[in-house]
Order: sequence, then structure tokens, then C-alpha cells
Amino acid sequence: MSDAQQGSGQGQGQGYPDPATVAQSHGKPYPPQEQALGETPSVIPDVPVCAVFLFLFLCAAAGHMGLFKFNMRRGKKFVISGMMFGFCFTRICATTLRIAWSCYPDSVRVGIAAMVFVYAGIILLFIANLFFTQRVVRAQHPHIGWSKPFSIALPVLLFIIIGSIICLIVGVILSFYTLSESTLDAIRDIQLYGETLYAIVAFLPIPIVLASVAGRHFNPNRRSIDKFGTGSMRAKILLILISAVFLDLGACWRAATLYLPPR
Repeated sequence: MSDAQQGSGQGQGQGYPDPATVAQSHGKPYPPQEQALGETPSVIPDVPVCAVFLFLFLCAAAGHMGLFKFNMRRGKKFVISGMMFGFCFTRICATTLRIAWSCYPDSVRVGIAAMVFVYAGIILLFIANLFFTQRVVRAQHPHIGWSKPFSIALPVLLFIIIGSIICLIVGVILSFYTLSESTLDAIRDIQLYGETLYAIVAFLPIPIVLASVAGRHFNPNRRSIDKFGTGSMRAKILLILISAVFLDLGACWRAATLYLPPR
């Protein structure tokens, strides 16, 4: 039984278009069966806005790669700069593809590629903030930060994050190649899980860092802080917290839109 036949017998309770109509008017990959965040782009306003962000991400990518190579020449391998370059690169690809999608809105394959790059990049920021959170805990509470449970927590969480992003990307691609409502509902459940997980992951640095700071403040036998990097510990903590707030706001917004009924 084809996807169109499977879907046409299930009604429209979830708000999906009629599968038979879609199958007759479009070949695979099919157009989006529900409205995604940002909607299908148009030349105005998407192209000018994306062009501005494309320029900003190009500048940021050049800056991060320049800093990475500068530190490498000094014998310092600062991996975070490389990760930030990777994030900027995925955003460069995403904005470029969205501009192309704006000019050719019927090109579903371009839309798929744009959505994949959007999903792929953001996890690098989550990982970077978690890494800095771990460094702060280790600096303020070495006996906790360097303990075995805490040391393996980050790799386990990274494994879950990477596994989830793979599931999300596969789900996004598959959603353009099926009209079965049961399959689309399963893909939607995967997306809900993934975006909810990322909202939680983006929020994690806030309670962890605040607990670390409070634990040190109220500990009468506290030892000196194990310094790392440059700059004050207060500046590093503020950077983590501010980054976490903005990352979590974005993640919560994306998750909240998915919990709305599809249209």
C-alpha cells in the first residue's frame, strides 16, 4: 500500500493535507505537510534579512578560525574556537540555502537541506556551554568536578545529544518522503522529544553554575579557585549564564511551537 493510500484512510484529525491530493500534484519529496517555524521563505523579507545574517556569520567564522590558528601557533589548542567556526559554517550554509529557497520556493530539496543545517549547528553551542560549566565546577569544587560520576556525565550527555540530533535530522528528511499520517505523527513525536531535550540541555548550565557558586560561598573551608584560561571567574560565570539564558529562550520557543496543533 502506498503512502497516499495509507494516509487517505486516516482522516484529517492532525491537520495534515489530503494525501491523495498531494500525491497527485507533487512527486517525492513532497512539500511540507505542516507549517514549520519560519514558514516557507519569500524573497521579501527573507533574502535581505538572511543576507545580513550571512555577512555576520562570515565575519564570525573568519574571526573564530583566525583565533584558532593564532592559538595553535602559540601551542594552545583551543577547541571551542574550532567549534564556534563549525557553528558559523552551518549557519552560513543554512542562510545561503534559505536565500536559494526564497528564490525557488517550490524546490523542496533546497528546503530540506536548509532545515538540516539549522538543526545541525545549534548543538555545538549547547556543547560549548556545557564544557565551560564543567570547567567552572572543577575550578570551584575539584573534589566534585574531577570525580568519576561528574566526569562521565558530560560524555554521556553528549552521546544523548548527538544521537538525538541524528534522529531529528533523519525524521526531518523522512517527513518529506511520506504521506502516511501514522509516520508523520511518529516523526512529530521525535521532534517533540528532541526539542524538549534541547530546551532542558540549554537550561542545565544555569542551575549547575548557580549551585556551584552558592556551594562555594557558603563553604567555610573553601580552598582557592583553580584558575583556567584568562579573565576573572565572575566574567566566565556571567558569560555562561547569559549564553544559557539566550540558548534556552531559543530552544523553548522552538519546542513551544511544536506543541501547538499542526496547521
